[in-house]
Amino acid sequence: MPKFRRTAIPAVTAAVLTVALATSSHAADNTTMASDNSCGIVTFTDYGDKFSFLDVCSDGRGVRLQYTNPTEGTPSTNDVRVNVDYTGGFTGYNQDDAWVYNTNMDEDACFLFRVGLVNNGSYVSGSYGGWTTHNVCAAN
Repeated sequence: MPKFRRTAIPAVTAAVLTVALATSSHAADNTTMASDNSCGIVTFTDYGDKFSFLDVCSDGRGVRLQYTNPTEGTPSTNDVRVNVDYTGGFTGYNQDDAWVYNTNMDEDACFLFRVGLVNNGSYVSGSYGGWTTHNVCAAN
């Protein structure tokens, strides 16, 4: 019996530590939209409720995100709209260089968004890409 204990106790201890130290993973859902000319790109990540902005053209313009007020109902493009501008300059396509806009949305709040360009604080006419074609929701 002592031989069994010498083997069993370390095995059980290792199993308990493995289970205790294992972290749960959450698969983040990302939705990416671009401006009409693709110079501005914004990705929403539901895990953390954040928007990541990329400015991929060296044209002196910034990137404008427009999203509908998050709601637990069905969002509509007729809802109140929120604008967020990034005017920090060229980022390139590397997500590590993206400018991040953090939000604190209610769980399960959904919205729609689109991306355009901004020049000297004003929206560049005709630069919006299309609205998201599905409801985008914060993580629950």
